[in-house]
Amino acid sequence: MLEKEAKKEIERIEKIMKNLKVMDSKADGLVKVLNSYHEDANSFYKKKQYLQALEATFIVWAYVDAGLHLGVFQVPESLRKMFTV
Repeated sequence: MLEKEAKKEIERIEKIMKNLKVMDSKADGLVKVLNSYHEDANSFYKKKQYLQALEATFIVWAYVDAGLHLGVFQVPESLRKMFTV
């Protein structure tokens, strides 16, 4: 079950990352953090560390959500329903 959920969340995060627009150059450091956690999620998944993969995807989601609230990120309207904005 964890494997299936981890795969689903990694796919969701990949879709978000591909469509993420940075609206403020002040967020460039945050983008580096997002990319690192995204890479970590994939790495954990490949190592069959599914819980850690899930945790990394949740961290990415939380940072993107915060960035949306701060106005430094933008995602297409079709993806906004995934967030609290």
